[in-house]
Amino acid sequence: MNAPFTAVYFATYEAAKKGLMEISPESASDEKWVVHGTAGAAAGALAAAGTTPLDVVKTQLQCQGVCGCDRFKSGSIGDVIKTIVKKDGYRGLMRGWIPRMFFHAPAAAISWSTYEASKSFFQELNDNSNSDNVT
Repeated sequence: MNAPFTAVYFATYEAAKKGLMEISPESASDEKWVVHGTAGAAAGALAAAGTTPLDVVKTQLQCQGVCGCDRFKSGSIGDVIKTIVKKDGYRGLMRGWIPRMFFHAPAAAISWSTYEASKSFFQELNDNSNSDNVT
């Protein structure tokens, strides 16, 4: 679940950031935190929604046999998916996708904004330090 989430997350962030900066390139540097926050939120939401079926499978495997949860014939992803679809239909694989998106979108927006602001701060600090040493 983590590898596909991360792949979608990073790819979406970079594509959204590039797209948002192309909309208004002259003001992109003035609104970087808005661009990073929006791109981060989009990345978190899309990655969360896209990997929800894998999260449902993982949760079902972790909870099997506890508190009335189903037991599976094997620990295979295919077996768990078949059982979920048989019991709840394909909608069962998307159980909890909205709360997951509402968790990951703001978390990713905050994380990317903080990361990009810190990166800019340290780049400026490094540039200023290097220019002081040259003179």
